[in-house]
Amino acid sequence: MKFFATLGSLAIGLLLLSAGEPSSTNESEAAQWQRIYERLRTEEGITNAEEMMKIPIFRASVVHPSFGLSWDEVPAPTITNSNAMASVNAFVVTNGWNMETNGWRVMDFSDHRKPIRGLPWEAIKDREFGALTHGGVLYVLLKGWHHNLSGVAYNPRTNSFAPGIRGFKPLGDHWYVWTQPEDPITLPQTYEGQKSGEQGGPTNGSQPIRLETNRTSSAAGSRQ
Repeated sequence: MKFFATLGSLAIGLLLLSAGEPSSTNESEAAQWQRIYERLRTEEGITNAEEMMKIPIFRASVVHPSFGLSWDEVPAPTITNSNAMASVNAFVVTNGWNMETNGWRVMDFSDHRKPIRGLPWEAIKDREFGALTHGGVLYVLLKGWHHNLSGVAYNPRTNSFAPGIRGFKPLGDHWYVWTQPEDPITLPQTYEGQKSGEQGGPTNGSQPIRLETNRTSSAAGSRQ
């Protein structure tokens, strides 16, 4: 029974694993995978982690080893040059800021989701993910199954998220990590400019939506 419970946990994206330190970007990718395997062994009791990660559904539950296991372990963007936002700019110019016009729907069932490639993370810049905009926010789905979803969002207003987004925290340069779990659980919700645990929106909530093509990352030390 424990084995099947573990399979179910992995299949919904490993969203509720205990948070750990993301892998160092100075490590080789092989070393980062070893850290993931070790965490699966120690945190979940999975003894054959390497073999399980060869199965597509389980492999998809780890976006990249540098992105960790839990939804909130995504690192800050690692690409900060003048072209870092090119794909985002193009996506918004083509699709606008409100693709989902009939209220927020579960993102994996949305008919309006479209592919995006070239996100400002070196580890995943060449990969394609589903994305949509709603209420001035670009949501990118990185992983999930059924209604348990997580990803990153570009939110230049920094003052709102869709009601179904139950957890989010800033990564820098208006990027956030977010999660939409199936269970109605309480998760941290921190806006850019807030300290962790503070309540209420940020003081700059009225600033207009803008696209940025030349940015300086607040997490420049995490560049690869």
